[in-house]
This record gives sequence, structure tokens and C-alpha cells, in this order.
Amino acid sequence: MFAIHPHFTNSSKTATLVEGLLVSLTLVLISYLGMKVWEHGNRLQNQASKLSFQSVPPLYNLDISTTVPRQYRPWKVGKYNMTMGIRRMPDEDWLVIDNLYKAEQQIRTHLLETNHDGVLQCLPESKEACKEALDCIVNFLIRRYPKHFWLLEDKPGYVHNAITSKTFRFIEPYDQDPLAIAAQLAMEDINLLMQGTGENSNNYFLQATFSMAPAGWYIQQRIGWPLWRIHGPVPLWNLKLRKSMEKFFLGLKVSSPVQRNNYFVQIDDTMFQQEPFADSTELPPRIEDIRIRSERQTLRRLPRTGAIMFLVRTYLIPITELENELDNLYSLRSAINAWPAEIAKYKGRHVWHETFERWCDEVLGDYVPTSG
Repeated sequence: MFAIHPHFTNSSKTATLVEGLLVSLTLVLISYLGMKVWEHGNRLQNQASKLSFQSVPPLYNLDISTTVPRQYRPWKVGKYNMTMGIRRMPDEDWLVIDNLYKAEQQIRTHLLETNHDGVLQCLPESKEACKEALDCIVNFLIRRYPKHFWLLEDKPGYVHNAITSKTFRFIEPYDQDPLAIAAQLAMEDINLLMQGTGENSNNYFLQATFSMAPAGWYIQQRIGWPLWRIHGPVPLWNLKLRKSMEKFFLGLKVSSPVQRNNYFVQIDDTMFQQEPFADSTELPPRIEDIRIRSERQTLRRLPRTGAIMFLVRTYLIPITELENELDNLYSLRSAINAWPAEIAKYKGRHVWHETFERWCDEVLGDYVPTSG
């Protein structure tokens, strides 16, 4: 009877070994399947983390030599009201090119060569966002303007700009800073804002910027600033807009890019204006020297890094162009005269207002727009 015990013990050991082997194989299989699921999910996440511009219609026959800059008239008759003025932006309207492209790219190249730190600042925290911003800009341009921008088949990772006859490597290792490359492709100035952490989690900070058209400030000073500090000099901003702007930045979705416009008045045609605008002049400016400095601003969130790409295209319009746009001139005059005292001082109205009013009297006379 006792003789069967060894046989029973060996069978138990065999069964135990088999069970252990099955468990091990099962764990390996589960691990393998888990890895495959993770890899698939990661691929889907990477695909979703890139902006797609496949729905953007290409402009195959665009002739930029005859494409005039868009005419924005961002003012209206009536009481002054400080708002964000945001409206939806169709994807195809994101990056716009026109017949000023070559001239403005020459200015950009010159500034990058002669005043690099004055036009380009990138903090270390913005490295990945700068790479993502460049990738998005390249992908949009080759889709929207295939006649002017394309990828080189014989040199993977290179994009050709046929307008300036320049070629850029837009993947690592880069030949230039990614934001410098982006600035030599798009016409807009580029700003990247990133959300703070901890007690600063409700604030967005300027972490990278290329700016060919600063409006009375140095980017070397502003880099790293939060939104509220950047807008600190603007009268009424803290009271009227700070909360709504901070809420907007926190809630901006990748799928909902927006645009807005604003304007300023200056007494020369300087685009790269680092010093504050003149607060006084020895003689009143001539009407021929006065410019409307109009900005078209776009904002979109980058999907991979979560940074907000804030682009600004600046237009300098001789105010005399409104001589044949009486309705627009009438509404501009109304808007300017409706500025509160603190806004009027901030915008330097006292420097050019007398000249502007006298000219409006001559051009408009008793003109009043017809309603409807």
C-alpha cells in the first residue's frame, strides 16, 4: 500500500510542472497581447496628436504676384467696448500668403542675420512645442499651396520654398532653430504659449516667439512672461478681459481654432518697432505719414504638446487709402473719437488726432452713411 506513494508523488510533481508552464505561457501571451494593444493605441494616439489638413482645399493656381493683402477694417461706429472679438477660423484660412511675401521674407532673413535675439527667443521648455509648430506649418503649407511649397522626394525631411528658392530641413537634426525655419515659411509672427504648473496652472506663459513686427516692446524682455503681465500696460484689460481671456486659453480645443483683429494708429511705416511709439512730435504729422497698423491674430492649440500657437500678421495701411472708402472712414473716425481717455492716451491719439480730424473734415464733409 505504501508502495504507491512514490508514484503518486511523481505524478503530482508532473502535473504541477505542467500547470506552471501553462501559467507562464498564459502570462507571456497576455503580456504580448497587452504590448500589441499598447502599441496600437500608441499609434492611434500619435496619429491623433498630429493636426490633419486633408480637408483643406489646395490652391493649385494661386498667383501670389497678383494676390493683394486682405483688407481688414476692424472698427465700427458706436460706443467703445473692450472685448476679445473672437470668431471661428476655417482651417483653410490659417496661413495666408500674398504679394508682400518676398519683401517681408527679405526683412525676416535680414533680422535673423543682424538682430537674431531681437526677433527670436525660445526657452528650453518650448523645445517640443517649437518642433510641433514647425511640423504643423509645413504640413499646412504643402497642402494649401502645393505650387509654392513641397517636400523633396530625393531628400526626406526637407521642404522647398519655391517663392524664395530656399530649402529647409524640418526634422531633427535641424540646420536652424525650428521656429526660425517656420518664420521663413509663413508670413505670420509666431508665439507659443504654454500652461503653467502648480499655483500658476491657470496662467499661460510666452515660451517661444519669432516677431518681425513688435509694437513698442522687446521680446528679450517679454519672453517667459504670463499673459496678464504682457497685457499689463493696456488700460482696462485687467478689469474687462483678464478673467475671460484666461478662461478662453484654458478651454481652447484643438478642433476649434479662432481668429481676431485689432488696430493701432502710428505716424510712420515702421514695422519692426521695439521702442515705444512717440508720445509727442515737434510738428504735427502729415496725413500722408499716418498708418493704420492692423493685426490679424489666430490661435490654435497644438495636440501633442498642448501649447497654444498664437500667430500675428501685421499690415500697415496708409490712412489715405480710406479716401475712397467713405463708410469705413466714417466708422473709423467714430470709433477713434469714442475711445475712453485712458485708451486714447495709451494709443497716442493726441499725437496725430488733429491732423486726422482736419483731413476727415475735408474728405467726409457732411457725409453720413446710409443705413441698410
